[in-house]
Amino acid sequence: MKKFSFSLLALCLIMTCNGVNAAELTWSQISDFSTKLDNHKTQLLKNLDSSKEKLATTAKEASTITETTLYKAASCLWAIPEENQNLDFNKLVSSLQESILNEYIKLDWDIKRLNYWLLSEDPIVFWNSIDTYYNQYAQKITDLENEYYTKATKAKTDFLEYVDNNTELLNWLAIKLDAFNAIQKAANDVTKALDAFSWAVKEKSSLLIDLEGAREEAENSFAEQLDTIITESISTYQPDSDTQAQYYIHKDNFIKKFKQEEKKSEYYLFSAIFSYEKYADLLDRKANVDKQFVNSENTVDCSLLLTTTFNIWSYAKDVESVSESLVKGLNLLTDAVKNWKIDMSILEEPTVVYFKKDTEKLTKKYIKNFKDMLKSISPATEELTGSVATGENTEVEETPAVVNVTFTQSFKKNQYHEQVKTLQTVLKSWGYYNGEITGVYSPATIEAVYQFQLKEWIITGNEKDKSAYWWFWNATRARMNSLLQQ
Repeated sequence: MKKFSFSLLALCLIMTCNGVNAAELTWSQISDFSTKLDNHKTQLLKNLDSSKEKLATTAKEASTITETTLYKAASCLWAIPEENQNLDFNKLVSSLQESILNEYIKLDWDIKRLNYWLLSEDPIVFWNSIDTYYNQYAQKITDLENEYYTKATKAKTDFLEYVDNNTELLNWLAIKLDAFNAIQKAANDVTKALDAFSWAVKEKSSLLIDLEGAREEAENSFAEQLDTIITESISTYQPDSDTQAQYYIHKDNFIKKFKQEEKKSEYYLFSAIFSYEKYADLLDRKANVDKQFVNSENTVDCSLLLTTTFNIWSYAKDVESVSESLVKGLNLLTDAVKNWKIDMSILEEPTVVYFKKDTEKLTKKYIKNFKDMLKSISPATEELTGSVATGENTEVEETPAVVNVTFTQSFKKNQYHEQVKTLQTVLKSWGYYNGEITGVYSPATIEAVYQFQLKEWIITGNEKDKSAYWWFWNATRARMNSLLQQ
């Protein structure tokens, strides 16, 4: 009895604190509020669905223009205001729908509070407030339609006006954008397919996890050996602080390249169907193009893309066919793994054994190249002697045969890059270069490039600005690629 009296007292205090007069609202009125609220919400959502259909029709009509490469080029140059670009009616409708539902959840909660006498409200005022919210959102739906139509029309008008005065410019940019987007799509499609394959393998086997452990061990060992070489080089050559700083920059570059080469070994088992080397090349192309044209806001700098002499087509060459082939191979492998057509468990041990042997060879090769690199940028002194890190002496790498290649990289003085080896091989076969195949863009390599530039009339030798002679830039690469393809 005491508990009931206390509860009754608490309810009376709540009603008193909120100024509630139970006689103000009847159960019938509260029920009418709920019914009206539900009807209004249903009607608004119905109106919104109708608007969505209208906007979809408008978007489809506009797509005959907005999906063209010229429109995308004009948008990229901001010839069309940003707020009128990429009008996403689905996003606009979803946002308004969310706002409507949240508002009606609040109103429904207010009705529940009225029902339990936890809210004081004049019945007429509350009734009218439901109508007010309905009218406000009905107007917002109408405004959404009108604003979308206005922006779509303005975008079309701006584009047609701009294209009339800049057709040639837009066509030129559109072609470059197509090449840029082709590179992005090619790399991203293969990455997506490779991720799917990796997940499939991890679900069936510990192979990739075992390889990750072996790879980490090899990378740590390689880094330690490079540190040992740097320490001995500093002791032998006594370089200044700037040269020592270059040692560590080259160390980072070697480690990066070592990791890329490791990946090829990791996927060697599947190389008959999927070439990781080709995938790595796609990633390199994408990275180089992004470095040139993607700004800090992660958008394409179309003004730069339009005016640059950077040969983006050399990077886009064959990317679509290469990507399609790699994706097809990965999809076949993924399907085979998922459906137990390949038993990954029996491949775990032999694959890891092969990977470790291959990384040992790779380590020796890169240790030699790193020593050559440090020697080439160090002060002239007594050569670094004795075994370093591996405890073995390594032989000079043989000159590889000239193959049909396309040069896509530019090089700076004393930079190490795998393509420099190919460049040195080509120049050697043409009689311009007589040094070792080291992969270092050394003074001797630069001199060979300079002689090639003179012979092919890329430069005359009389230019005022001679600082660019030794850069392996667009014109030089284009001429060399042309000769290689003959």
